[in-house]
Amino acid sequence: MRLDRFISETTGLSRKESSKVVQSAEVTVDGVVQKKGAFKVPQDATVIWNGEHLQRMGPIYLMINKPLNCVCANHDSAHITVFAHLDIPISDKLHTVGRLDLDTSGLLLITDDGQWSHRITSPKYKCPKVYHAWLAEPLNAADIEAFAQGLQLTGETTLTAPAVLDIINEREALVHVHEGRYHQVRRMFAAVGNNVVKLHREQVGPLSLDADLTPGDYRFLTAAEVALF
Repeated sequence: MRLDRFISETTGLSRKESSKVVQSAEVTVDGVVQKKGAFKVPQDATVIWNGEHLQRMGPIYLMINKPLNCVCANHDSAHITVFAHLDIPISDKLHTVGRLDLDTSGLLLITDDGQWSHRITSPKYKCPKVYHAWLAEPLNAADIEAFAQGLQLTGETTLTAPAVLDIINEREALVHVHEGRYHQVRRMFAAVGNNVVKLHREQVGPLSLDADLTPGDYRFLTAAEVALF
């Protein structure tokens, strides 16, 4: 890895700032001052800047309160992406753990750990997700039974897996699902003759959205939270 990139990834400095640090003869690699950003840092090298031993970050695990009108993609020519909200120099190496639609907000996990991500998104693990839905029409007890029995979605050949519908009031409910079909929650309500006005994900597995995170805010997960999956 180039030295300027190494500095950027281990300090949070921009590539431009990292280049200036290197050119100012402030960095040593294995005890030797290196002033070229293109210098290749050996795998087990000791890199020192301002008396501090720099080490590459381990796997990254984040939760973000995804705002509306941004997409779960690293790059998009038409919309703002969730990564535009991150102030992390290696965000291009991260990926979202599953996706939330453009018009769905709430808990979204982001990582660079593919195996961890797979344990959450793979259908075989049946990781539950909880969504708060606001509806155009009143809900009723028959909807609870329909969700529990499985629904036939337009264009699908198999019923949805049993889901739990907790009615909060006549136009609000919590939906517990463990599948990840395209626009699933919205299509499930459409199957019972209703339309989702607003949709917000509150929980993935046992992990709930941090109440202190406003839309667009994020934080690193604790080791205990990472270990939940």
